[in-house]
Amino acid sequence: MVTKTTHSQQVDRLARWLVVGGIVVTALSLRSAVTSLGVVLDQVRAALAMSAALAGVVTALPVICFAAFGALAPALSRRIGEAQLVLGGVAAIVVGLAWRAVAGGSASFVLGSTLALAGIAVANIMMPVLIKLYFPHRVGLMTGVYSMGAAASVALPAGATVGIGEATGYGWRGGLGSWAVIAAVALVPWVILLRLRRAPAGEEPAPHRVHPPTALLRSPTALGLAAFFGLQALSAYAVMGWLPAILIGAGIAADTAALMLSASALAAIPISLVLPRFAAKSRSQRPYVAGIVLGGLAGYTGLLLAPAAAPWLWVVLLACLHGAFPLAMTLISLRTREASTAAQLSGFVQSAGYALAALGPLAIGALNDLTSGWTAPLFLLIGCLVVELVAGFVAARPRHVDDEIATAAR
Repeated sequence: MVTKTTHSQQVDRLARWLVVGGIVVTALSLRSAVTSLGVVLDQVRAALAMSAALAGVVTALPVICFAAFGALAPALSRRIGEAQLVLGGVAAIVVGLAWRAVAGGSASFVLGSTLALAGIAVANIMMPVLIKLYFPHRVGLMTGVYSMGAAASVALPAGATVGIGEATGYGWRGGLGSWAVIAAVALVPWVILLRLRRAPAGEEPAPHRVHPPTALLRSPTALGLAAFFGLQALSAYAVMGWLPAILIGAGIAADTAALMLSASALAAIPISLVLPRFAAKSRSQRPYVAGIVLGGLAGYTGLLLAPAAAPWLWVVLLACLHGAFPLAMTLISLRTREASTAAQLSGFVQSAGYALAALGPLAIGALNDLTSGWTAPLFLLIGCLVVELVAGFVAARPRHVDDEIATAAR
């Protein structure tokens, strides 16, 4: 009996280390399909004779896929299992990234991108769920590790794709295809984990508790968290897409504006690692919501009133907004009692949030065209941050979504 117990503990420990490794390496692939493309998109368009309209579709694909395929993830995880779904998602990332690297035409490139983004969508949804399931007492630490990896997957491909393409001699194809290799490494821990056929000790095999599809609409915490996540994503995509143009319009040199954007992206890495650990240990997460939003408000206000006076200061202040994503991921775990509820909440928050975020870059671009300036777009972003503050305060209340659903059902 002692031997069996010891062996069981060893298997549990190995399983958790495999999940740690899986989360880290998977996180490094969760944005590479998006940020690696932006720096070589002109080359791709020229090589594949891609129209401007189709290029616009390609740039909009991430938020569309994250919203659409992310909504399917909770039901799929109940059918096949959390780790199995992540393995399938990572496999889709590998195949999709490799497919588009060898695509012979625009349609094939779009299909490969869609497959990769679908895999990213389901893996995105499952990361908070696996953290809740395997590390219920280390939510902050593991969310920080995951968020740091996701932040690195924004910064690294943007900076390295062109160089990798030149080094391999295959140009944009070699640069884009290289990220399929990194994604393939992420398959290893999930395959080994599934071969163990082991759930974390003390967890399932109890059946998943499934809330009705509309149940989360009766939870103020779920609605607040969805709005908070969507508005932070809207702001993030607006910054990534338009910050260089705003700075250049203020008289900043183009190469300096690009450097500022890269510095902002790199700042997300330490913020993502540290913030969840402190937030998870705090009695209230509202101070973190306030700090993130107020920093962003100060940055946008600086860009509005005196963009050329202290551009580095404004960019540093905007870097505070990078804390919103890891905080939202932490709240998904903190505001649920069961992993099955966390899965539903993660799917709801991220799919609804990305649908909202898709409107941001479009609205910013339209306002810029209508007004021939950046005043109206910046006022819109400031207004969105005010709403984000309110939504974040609602989501940060010490409540559980499970309890709110149960109360509303009585």
